[in-house]
Amino acid sequence: METARLFVSLVHYPVYTLGPGVRVGLWTQGCRIRCKGCMSEHTWEFREETAMPIAEVAQRLRSFGCPRLTISGGEPLDQAEALRTLLTEIRPSFSDVLLYTGYRMEKIRKQWKWVLTLVDAVVDSPFQLGLETDALHKGSANQRFFLLNPALKALYLPWASAKKDKKLQVVWRPEGVYIIGIPYQRDSLAIFSSHDPSPESPTM
Repeated sequence: METARLFVSLVHYPVYTLGPGVRVGLWTQGCRIRCKGCMSEHTWEFREETAMPIAEVAQRLRSFGCPRLTISGGEPLDQAEALRTLLTEIRPSFSDVLLYTGYRMEKIRKQWKWVLTLVDAVVDSPFQLGLETDALHKGSANQRFFLLNPALKALYLPWASAKKDKKLQVVWRPEGVYIIGIPYQRDSLAIFSSHDPSPESPTM
């Protein structure tokens, strides 16, 4: 992957359902993990038409004037060097960065140590269909929350201990409908088994 570009599925503001407080959301395009039962299969392919210059992505993220950012995908760390370049550029504008990744923290600490200094909180591990969870912040019970910035403890700990409230955001765009948030697995299976699977649905 070229570090001058990032493959982007969606940038959206405001996001209310993927992290504490009102946030900017960035969903990357492309994922090599490809979890069974993933609601965001449309983000799996690295589609050339979704590539954006990193400077443009940075400008869009900063344009909302919001200091909180959630990064999901796709799989953000499948574009690790591009993501590192982006975060290095925008970090002065964001006091709170939350990363969702299907890779485990053990691998992050070994392979991408920069995450530990450029990101404030991480939800790790691949989505596993069948491991239902009541936790608001994760899609399957195996996923884990890590607070890397102790200064944000008062913000994150209530969120990390909260239970799902079934609140999701629905965003209408010319290219499709996006569902933002993390539903119960049973609810997502009911939704997508009874509808055309083509609408976009970034949730992780």
